[in-house]
Amino acid sequence: MRNTRHLLPADLLGRRWRGLIRESTQAQQDKFSPERQRSDIIRAAGELGMVGGDRWYERVGSGETEGAAEIAAALADASRGEFDVLVCFATSRLARNRYEAVRLKRDFARAGVVIYFVAERLISGTYAGALSEGISEVLDEHANEERRMYVAGGMRERHLSGRWQGRIPVGFRKQLVDFPDGSRGWDGALDIDPETAPLVRRIFTEAASGAPLSRIAVGLNVDGLRRVEGQPWAPNALREVLRNQVYMGMLVRYQRDRAPHYYDTADKHDGRRELGRPFPGLVDDALWQAAQPREGVPWKSATHVYPLSAVTRCGRCGSRMQGAFSGKYRYYRCAGRLAGVCEARHARADKAEAAFAGWLEDIELPDDWRQKVARIEVRTVVSGERDRTQKIAEQLTRLRNLYAWGDISETDYREQSTSLKSEQGVMVKPSLGNLETIAEALRHVGASWASIPEDRKRDLPGRLLRSIIIEEGLVTTYVARPELKPLLDLGVVEATVASIGRPRYAVRYSA
Repeated sequence: MRNTRHLLPADLLGRRWRGLIRESTQAQQDKFSPERQRSDIIRAAGELGMVGGDRWYERVGSGETEGAAEIAAALADASRGEFDVLVCFATSRLARNRYEAVRLKRDFARAGVVIYFVAERLISGTYAGALSEGISEVLDEHANEERRMYVAGGMRERHLSGRWQGRIPVGFRKQLVDFPDGSRGWDGALDIDPETAPLVRRIFTEAASGAPLSRIAVGLNVDGLRRVEGQPWAPNALREVLRNQVYMGMLVRYQRDRAPHYYDTADKHDGRRELGRPFPGLVDDALWQAAQPREGVPWKSATHVYPLSAVTRCGRCGSRMQGAFSGKYRYYRCAGRLAGVCEARHARADKAEAAFAGWLEDIELPDDWRQKVARIEVRTVVSGERDRTQKIAEQLTRLRNLYAWGDISETDYREQSTSLKSEQGVMVKPSLGNLETIAEALRHVGASWASIPEDRKRDLPGRLLRSIIIEEGLVTTYVARPELKPLLDLGVVEATVASIGRPRYAVRYSA
């Protein structure tokens, strides 16, 4: 029923319907209670001879996202053709303003669903009811804006009188008082909560000492401390606490972040400003200021550096190993495992980096390395192995074709291609200029790599290695760049790899 311009109520006979209910504020319950909406919708659907009513969509909440999930579910069901008519109690129950009403009616019309309003007794989009529908929507929007103005004004006056409203900040609790009528309740005053106040003071003290917010959050969570909602602490939640001036006992006038204020903008109280100290303070002014960002620089979370992330590879599936932080340790984890195609274990980053640092310590270049490399270079040229290099390249091409055709298994392909690439790497003619640079880096950085600044650690692994193979959480193989083979063969100490207490590893070369 996409064309509803001349649709009549009689045309709804036998159509499948579903109901839409929007809950109202307490002041509107007598007029728009869910029970009344439901009963009137059922009655109207029966009078029009529609069938179904096996599903209801209920919009609960307030604001722009009110009932978004239910509306999305209704549109999805409509797109699948599960019903023909959406029955709503009144135009004011469908949308909060004309813009939202136009959007929703357009979306349901595209899905082939008609909207029927029970209170106005009209079908949306018809020529006969267009005027009445438009007037109703204008009046609904005006009434809704009027209610918002009253609510905003009441909240403003409550703040100006020094009373708190909304969610109680962690570290505080409601201060109950005796009213003149003999009842006891809350009038908007706050009192310090002895159970959670130490938590707030700890957050400010650690932030003032310069600790990153992520480190503070981890410490709180490890100690079993949680937010008011029972959720674990995160840097964003800590920022909310550290920015809140209420912890100095101050109250700032209510101000909406997005919606209009609904009062004269020339009001001398307009804007966020201090209104005195109606509440007891949890921290003094000096500690609050010390915990704020320095000179406008935002709070920083702890940054975790993974200097081997560019070269680490999973020994099981060949995927890249990405850096990750668990809240206590840094890890290199397989990207294939994240995608659900690999079951390789994570590798502790500190252990993998210690293994790499140990490998660097094993590289000791002799003083005459230049002369030895030069002799290797001459021998390589004289041996005339260019033909062999070409043959290896052709063998690799044939091997890839066999694997693509399914004539060999993946395991056989990997083993044979690795062997050929290693042999191909040996054929690469070394460059003394490049080796000079690498040799200087090994002499000045190699043995002290573990202690150099974090921002310089990323350079050397990529210049030396194609990849670092990690299996079962341990470094097993260093795949060096083939042009470095003459240099590394001279420098690597072969004897005591196992005896020095580090895991056994292999070094191979790949083109």
